[in-house]
Amino acid sequence: MKLIKRYRSVIHGNYRRASLLYGLYTGLALSALVIFRRLIIYPLSQPVTYVENVALLVLMFLFLWRYRKNLEEQKVSFREGYLVCFGLGIVSAVVYGIFIYVYAWKIDPNMQVRCYNMQRALENNVKLPDEAVRAMTTPSSIAMSAVLLTITVSIIFAMVAALMLRNEKSEIRTKQTKL
Repeated sequence: MKLIKRYRSVIHGNYRRASLLYGLYTGLALSALVIFRRLIIYPLSQPVTYVENVALLVLMFLFLWRYRKNLEEQKVSFREGYLVCFGLGIVSAVVYGIFIYVYAWKIDPNMQVRCYNMQRALENNVKLPDEAVRAMTTPSSIAMSAVLLTITVSIIFAMVAALMLRNEKSEIRTKQTKL
């Protein structure tokens, strides 16, 4: 913890507003991606796939780059970049989770069957009763899985995007000695 407290970084922009706005856009883009996949006859069989993860990473890079371009000095520290990207990930996870709930409930009810079959095929779930596996594949469970998986992946992706797009190094704090 002392190592982290040694660094001081400046927040140049309104990262909260950016996280909310870009998170909303990212959640809507992930939702549109799911609809597009359904239209091309490749529907979801699990809440989050590699396609959504790659799209999330690309959108984090894109929106952090755009956030940096809109700043007056166009400088972003690791801390500010991480706050923007992780906030974006949380907001997009909530939007995406709400969409997945509606998707599994109304748009594609067969997703529950596909998720059930995948859960039943797992070695850990073979001995579970059918009611327990069905409880894991309700629309609310699928949506909660989508939210938790997206937030978990966002932790790592936010670090990657912030490291790659930072262009300001934090200053090291020095201890001032009293005379």
